[in-house]
Amino acid sequence: MAQRWRKMRPSEIQKILYALLALALAPFVYYLLVHLPPKFSVQLTGIQGLDTAAPAAALSTIFNITLHASNKRGGAACYRHGEAVVRYSGFTLAWGRTRTFCVGAKGTRDVPIVAWADGVGLPKLIRDRMAAERRAGTVELEVDVKLFAEGDNSGAEPTWMWCKVATGGKAEPASDATPCSVFGSRIWASDFAPAWMLV
Repeated sequence: MAQRWRKMRPSEIQKILYALLALALAPFVYYLLVHLPPKFSVQLTGIQGLDTAAPAAALSTIFNITLHASNKRGGAACYRHGEAVVRYSGFTLAWGRTRTFCVGAKGTRDVPIVAWADGVGLPKLIRDRMAAERRAGTVELEVDVKLFAEGDNSGAEPTWMWCKVATGGKAEPASDATPCSVFGSRIWASDFAPAWMLV
């Protein structure tokens, strides 16, 4: 066997190594082309109840959110439902559900979400911090989204995402769509896949 390797020309050895490398990478490339999930971003389109007249009063909030999905793979990505939570400094301000939706192959989709809550109580320190940020011009919020794939009843991990959004000083939407960081067992590769695989 060693003598056969010695007799082979460098170009032949190089071809064999390339073939072995392609074979080793095949499952990874297949995953990216077939199971690559959409890229997600969120945008606040409306807010009610974030700035109440009485600082100590409980909040009744409504957040209108648009979830943007951009699907780069060759097949549709469908989700049977999902949940969205709006938080400030770790405290929940509102909660809502997403509807069932699909993003077509190489397509995009905007999914409206309404998150709301009645009687949200925040500690005085947190209320004071929010009021100070509002006076300074920007209140930073977090939107956490969990999506369940359609037809996936095997107990697999849902798609989790964390998104950071901002409001203006008067608790009005002030941000364009901001990218979400996506977490989960099925989507880790999309964060570092080469650009040519995502177009």
